[in-house]
Amino acid sequence: MGRAGFGRAARTGQDGTVSVNGASGASESGGASGVPAPEPAEPQAILTPLTEAAIFLVAVAGAGAGPAGGPDAGSLAGIRDLFGDLAGLVRSVGTREPRAYLTCVTGIGDRIWDELGGAPRPAGLHEFREFRAPGRLAVSTPGDLLFHIRAGRMDLCYELASQIMFRAGSALTVVDEVHGFRYFDNRDVIGFVDGTENPAGAAAERAVLIGAEDPEFAGGSYVIVQKYLHDLAAWNALPTEQQENIIGRYKLSDIEQTDDVKPSYAHNALTSITDDDGEEVQIVRDNMPFGTPGSGEYGTYFIGYARSPDPTEQMMRNMFIGLPEGNYDRLLDFSRAVTGGLFFVPSQTLLEQLADGPLDAGDAAAQPAPAAAAPAPPAAAPPPARAGAGSGSLGIGSMKGISRDE
Repeated sequence: MGRAGFGRAARTGQDGTVSVNGASGASESGGASGVPAPEPAEPQAILTPLTEAAIFLVAVAGAGAGPAGGPDAGSLAGIRDLFGDLAGLVRSVGTREPRAYLTCVTGIGDRIWDELGGAPRPAGLHEFREFRAPGRLAVSTPGDLLFHIRAGRMDLCYELASQIMFRAGSALTVVDEVHGFRYFDNRDVIGFVDGTENPAGAAAERAVLIGAEDPEFAGGSYVIVQKYLHDLAAWNALPTEQQENIIGRYKLSDIEQTDDVKPSYAHNALTSITDDDGEEVQIVRDNMPFGTPGSGEYGTYFIGYARSPDPTEQMMRNMFIGLPEGNYDRLLDFSRAVTGGLFFVPSQTLLEQLADGPLDAGDAAAQPAPAAAAPAPPAAAPPPARAGAGSGSLGIGSMKGISRDE
């Protein structure tokens, strides 16, 4: 995968994605041989700025929510029709307020891939892996499709979610729906700043977009989601100093504790990992707080994108089982995961191909290389930035550092 800075101008996709021709030295009409270069695979709108509002929809095919049995032919046909219509739906709803920068990322689960995608499978796609320890469980819950809808305004998210469900009809049954919101200066409902360890620019692309390691699915990604519920009464009863030791940051200033102060069980100590070569590993996350005070529900919706599920799964292992075993994330004494799912996020190019039917080996092998760079969205239509997005993090799922180049 290449880096930013190419001779051809960026182009914006139908749902806000940006792609750039990465053929270094090639002319507009083709490469050195004179044969027109294939269009790069256009990623979905993963790498967008943080927004004020989001809706997360997890759905199963048809009316059933269990893992047994595959989806019926009618549901599959309805899902394919929806894939073909999604870009148009996003465009139609988004034009009502372009400055709110409405986007939708679609992920496909393990159970439904063979029927939708055919024989070639993304290398990292599998069922969500549960992690169990006494009193702690990263639970796996049903989910065939994920729709991650973001905008600067909740009304746009709501309208798009409604249109998606109207269009899907009986082909989909929603099994989990969460409406997330910005909370003050990017704080979680437990009072700490969340989500500011994300990489940016070319580093974000390297962390998120599949490249030469799985060329058939280049330009895609993986996303893991978990819905966490917090026991706020118990959490708020803790002294601030004890809360800070659990998170690994100071609550008011959002400054990270130094290593001589930070406990080994601190959340940000256990979610910072390195690869076999000692390089720190990154993911891109867009966590959102949510809650219904009348029913006493307060939570964080964790969502983390990466080019492989491995880093996020290692982070969860450290949190729930411990590093070493037993040295677990003490935040889990006050927070529990009630959902868990892993999805493959195809490129926008591949998502539109899936609308026409399953891939075969030849189709997959013919997938173009990913766009060499995905710059930030055009300045003409930026979403309202979440305040404080450049410093500090609660970051359930944060992994600091820079992933290795290919």
